Amino acid sequence: MKRALRCSAAVFAIATLAAISGCGRRQEQAATELEFERRDDTTGLSRGKPLIERIEPYRTANGTLRVKGDVELPDGLRLQISLYPRGSKQLLSRVQVVVDRHHFESPPILGASGPLPAGPYRFEYLALFNDAWQTPEVMRRIGEGRGLRGPGVTRDAVGGAAFYLVEERVL
Repeated sequence: MKRALRCSAAVFAIATLAAISGCGRRQEQAATELEFERRDDTTGLSRGKPLIERIEPYRTANGTLRVKGDVELPDGLRLQISLYPRGSKQLLSRVQVVVDRHHFESPPILGASGPLPAGPYRFEYLALFNDAWQTPEVMRRIGEGRGLRGPGVTRDAVGGAAFYLVEERVL
């Protein structure tokens, strides 16, 4: 019995020492190497011939803004143009245009109270290549965007093909 009691005491002492020896110490976990998500199909998307050959924001005789341009995109493609004051995230206006014979021209771009005043603006051009944005004919002609390459070609949040280009102009 004394022997069992001594054995139990020894086991208790060893367990107590093991627990105490770990107190106050932080066990360092092996650092994992930082990794970036890589999508094989995004390599080189921005390399290639520009899809927009010419963009010309301009003012009409009555002071409203319009944008016209020539593009290497199929007829019927829908392109969105958003307008912001330079250095601000406040959306002033947004219009959509449809490409016709590789050309587009926006309707008048107005602010909440009419023509926008002269000044510096940021223009954002966006085209998403999915069934919600483009017609089946456009999607067929661009191969659902998989083959698009050039400045501004990217992927949207779910990996679909997209075109996004930003420029600043004083008008």
